[in-house]
Formats: sequence, C-alpha cells, structure tokens
Amino acid sequence: MSEFEKLISQERISIERFVRFKIFVKEDAEDILQNVYITAMQKFDQLKNKESFKPWIISIARNKCNDYFREKAKLLELPVEELLETKIIAGRHGFTEMQSVQETLEKLGGKEKQILYLYFWKEMSQEQIAEKLGVPLGTVKSRLHTAKQKFKENY
Repeated sequence: MSEFEKLISQERISIERFVRFKIFVKEDAEDILQNVYITAMQKFDQLKNKESFKPWIISIARNKCNDYFREKAKLLELPVEELLETKIIAGRHGFTEMQSVQETLEKLGGKEKQILYLYFWKEMSQEQIAEKLGVPLGTVKSRLHTAKQKFKENY
C-alpha cells in the first residue's frame, strides 16, 4: 500500500464527514468526494510535510464544496438587463416575474383580477374573501377556480 493510500484510509471518515456535512444531496457529495480524492492523488507529490495531510486534504474538500456552491449559484443568476426590465416578486407560490403577471392580469375581467389579487397578493383565505365581498363561500370558490383557469390560459 502506498503512502497516499495509507493516509487516505486514515483520514477517509473525516473527509467524508466534512463533505457530507456541507453537501446534503448524497449523489453530489459522492461526486465531490471523488473529485477530492482525484485532486489529492494528482497533487500529493506537492505536499512537503506529510504530517499535515489531514488539513491539506480538508482544504481540498472545502475548495471542491465551494466550487459546487458557485456552480449552483450560477444557475440562479439573472442578467442585469432582465432585472431592469422586470420585477421579481415572492409570493406563497414562489418567485414570479411581475411584468408577465401584470400583463396577464390586464387581460382578465374585473372580478377575476379582484379575486386573484385578494387570494394571492393579500393572502386572504376564501372565507375572508367571501366576508369582505359579501358573497357566499361557494361563489368565491367558483370565481377563484375560473380566474385561475383564465389566468393560466392567458399566461
């Protein structure tokens, strides 16, 4: 067994614990661990003090985890031009582009706009909407269903 293999077998649990603590997706953690081991093996001859193997390989693992998070963050980035053109709003159903939503709402009738506004933006329950509008609960449910369908068709 080579010196590298001995050191890896001694520190394997620490390395795997470190990566799995940082990366929750099991498959991604395994990929990162594989990259850590490959990088460590390729650069092992650059390690001057073999007694500092553990901090050295943990730093490789930390860098690989940081690379993973950088890649994930790139998927969430939006170009600045798009941010200037549209607003992104957060609601109970996730993030939405405000411009597209407003354009779609303009295509709907007054009752549909009103019911969607109260339900999604004001986050009122159907019972609260019925009370506010002075209509039966069944009417609110029916209008909300119809408004959602029309919105979906126009969006």
